[in-house]
Amino acid sequence: MKKTLLLIGLVSLTSFSAQAQQTQNPTSEEEIEMKLNFLGYRFYKDGERLTWKELANETKSVENANFLIKRAKSQNTIANVLAFTSGALLGVVLAQEMNDRDPNWELAYASGGLLIVGFHLSFRAFNNVNKGVDTYNLSVAPKSSYRFEPEFHMVNNQNGFGLALRF
Repeated sequence: MKKTLLLIGLVSLTSFSAQAQQTQNPTSEEEIEMKLNFLGYRFYKDGERLTWKELANETKSVENANFLIKRAKSQNTIANVLAFTSGALLGVVLAQEMNDRDPNWELAYASGGLLIVGFHLSFRAFNNVNKGVDTYNLSVAPKSSYRFEPEFHMVNNQNGFGLALRF
């Protein structure tokens, strides 16, 4: 009787282990990869490059990530405008100096102020887009990797039969 119960338990445990290995969660959406280079941000999904507009459309399913990415897009645009304006003002001052004219130093000071504000917005945009992409990637990642799912295995070695629990 004990051997029969042991055999039934062993068969059911083995079938449970085999079934648990076969039922894996299907892969969810592909993650977004962000790269930063000299010319700006580059976003990739499934190996294809995304623009800022496409990135915002891709992340609509995750509201918090979409909000952060839209905020980063506007901050990045404003930072680029400020950087261009700052460079133009500094260029005017340098052109005046090179042509032996009396340079307008107030323009140089304004240029420096705009540059500082532009740097600040640029760093905030980088942080927001980074958080947005990370939030999106965490939400589309397979949920099984974040849950506690122990695995049971039957072990047979020189010490005898046993049950192995892996978590």
